[in-house]
Formats: sequence, structure tokens, C-alpha cells
Amino acid sequence: MSDNNNNGGGFIFGLFMGTIAGAVVGALLSPKSGEELRSFIKDNSKEWKEKIIDISDLAKEKVSKASEARKNATKKMRDDSFDDLDLDDIDL
Repeated sequence: MSDNNNNGGGFIFGLFMGTIAGAVVGALLSPKSGEELRSFIKDNSKEWKEKIIDISDLAKEKVSKASEARKNATKKMRDDSFDDLDLDDIDL
């Protein structure tokens, strides 16, 4: 079994790139002149940047919590498995 330890980094990257691509396509397909489009991008770029950072931070937090929960569940399963073993019946 392969060990996948990227902790959702691919998801975060995909989310980030999708957000950027959507904003660019939306801006380019809007019925505005070049001057209006540049002004629109300039006026909204800080807001978009803040939204991207917020989404990225939220995704990192959720991935971190999920990773910690997975580690704890794995440890509990391992500990429970060893507790269920009856080593007294085994001749070594």
C-alpha cells in the first residue's frame, strides 16, 4: 500500500488554482472595455487576495484537523489490537 503524506496539499493547490482561473475567466469574458476591466481588476484584487488567503487558511486548518484525527484513530486501533492479544498462551 502506498503512503500518501501530502495532507491534502493537492486539494489546497487545486482550490487555489480553480479560484484564480475562475476569476480570470470571469473577468476576461465580462462585457467591459479594456479600461473598465483594468479598473475592475485593480479595485477588486485586494478583496480577491484576502478571500484566497482565507480559503487557503481554512483548508489548511481542516486538513490539519483531519490528519490529527486520522493519526489518533490509527493509534487507538493499534493500541486496541495489542490489548486484545492474549500473549500468555504463546510459547516463545
